[in-house]
Amino acid sequence: MDVWQELTAEQYAVMVNATEEAYLSGVIYDHNFHTNAVPTGTGLVAPPISEEMVRFLIPRFADVVADLIERGWIEIREPHDGEWNSAGPMTDEEVAAALADPDTWLWHEQRANRLIMLMTTSTWDDMAKRS
Repeated sequence: MDVWQELTAEQYAVMVNATEEAYLSGVIYDHNFHTNAVPTGTGLVAPPISEEMVRFLIPRFADVVADLIERGWIEIREPHDGEWNSAGPMTDEEVAAALADPDTWLWHEQRANRLIMLMTTSTWDDMAKRS
């Protein structure tokens, strides 16, 4: 079976963002798109998701990310210049703090965002190639 097909909707959103070397601040919004988008004349559109709903979902997604890190499928880092290699691996304490911080997950239009990047590991890459 394809490893992508075995993922929950939440895991799928995280792993898609990790393969794109994206930011955690987009994961819940992408999940909303993948689970709630409806066809329109020119493509798909998802209903807006409120900050309140994102805040409600943070603990669930924090658990998913922590589990995927523990499985060795993803890693997260906090580069301040948007370059993965400019930041070192995060300690367990730093990971826990980042996952618990709402600013990691929320996308703010009017102020700076906390930019925690995700990336797949060779463990995931090997599994995905074999399936």
